Amino acid sequence: MLKFILIACLLVQFVVAAPLDQTAAEEKAELERIQNESAQYSYGSNVQDNINDGAIQREETRDGTKVKGMYSYRDGYVMRTVHYEADENGYRVVKEETQEIGDGPQFDENGEATVEGSLIPTYSIRLDKSDNERHYKDARLN
Repeated sequence: MLKFILIACLLVQFVVAAPLDQTAAEEKAELERIQNESAQYSYGSNVQDNINDGAIQREETRDGTKVKGMYSYRDGYVMRTVHYEADENGYRVVKEETQEIGDGPQFDENGEATVEGSLIPTYSIRLDKSDNERHYKDARLN
């Protein structure tokens, strides 16, 4: 008899919990839909590395469920720029440009690398030839 009562209690628990779990999942999905539809941001970053002859640039804007952006890099061989969009139809490249620019990166031990971003202050670094541990130092500390 005790087994019967225990099994009956477990069954009742599952029957009652299932609709609650379904309701919670539906509420969570609705909240995520609302957040996605109202999301907005815009940012950009830019790295000009004149020590190692490279560059990276990125820009992205989101308005609700639509995202548009681009990224670009230069590595001494090519400069490549990709423009993209993402929305309810997925991610897709809308334009791509590639230009050959050389035979490889040209190292410049006296060069400077500069980092810019929409969320950070601009800063630069230089190769630190006096410190075998750090390798780079803040360009403002000359």
